[in-house]
Amino acid sequence: MLMSVVIKHLHERNDSALVMVHMSKPSVVKIVQEFMLKANRPYAINDVVDGCGKDLGKSAIQKSLDSLVDKDILIMKMYGKNKIYFPKQNTNTAELKKDVFLAKQKLAQVRQVLKSKENQLSEMQTKLRSLSKIKTVAQLEEEKENLMDDIRNINERLRHYEAQEKEAKLSAQDVKKIEAKYANVSTAYRKRKRICTDMLDAILEGYPKTKKALIADIGLETDDDVGFKIELKR
Repeated sequence: MLMSVVIKHLHERNDSALVMVHMSKPSVVKIVQEFMLKANRPYAINDVVDGCGKDLGKSAIQKSLDSLVDKDILIMKMYGKNKIYFPKQNTNTAELKKDVFLAKQKLAQVRQVLKSKENQLSEMQTKLRSLSKIKTVAQLEEEKENLMDDIRNINERLRHYEAQEKEAKLSAQDVKKIEAKYANVSTAYRKRKRICTDMLDAILEGYPKTKKALIADIGLETDDDVGFKIELKR
């Protein structure tokens, strides 16, 4: 009696497992189909497993993919040793042309925006280069301090020169002495120059050449020859 109950219980468990397998198989196919059609892009088996959930089982997902390929819902391509699955695309030419047209319009808009951004970037780079030549506040402060130091040094030197000039300022008596000495020297210079000129004129009376030749023969140097210039006081 006990044995018959156990056998009956095992049969009931096997029947339940078979029912679950038959129910799970279509559900896995449906899940895989919905995932692939929604994604609408190529996937390898591992990508589908990650997207659908590893709890479905890699083997069940692989069988579902193969089933969908057999039903012409998916397409399988071999890339080396890898199988890549992707949904079969509709061949509606008008729809594709519309999509291409819209894509081109969007691309033109994006390019226009990109061109505008590039122009803005170029303007900003130009401004940045011009701003980089402008000295910072810290640099200007440093230059200001250096200029103030130069002004202080120049003022100090000016005060020093003014003090020296004040100390070296001549009195009226000193000026008179210098002027008197200058007058005496000027008088002596004119007197000696006149004596020399008279001697040359006397020699020239019996000299066959010019005065310039005479001066060269004698070996004299004139004021002009040595660059001597003086303003004589009369």
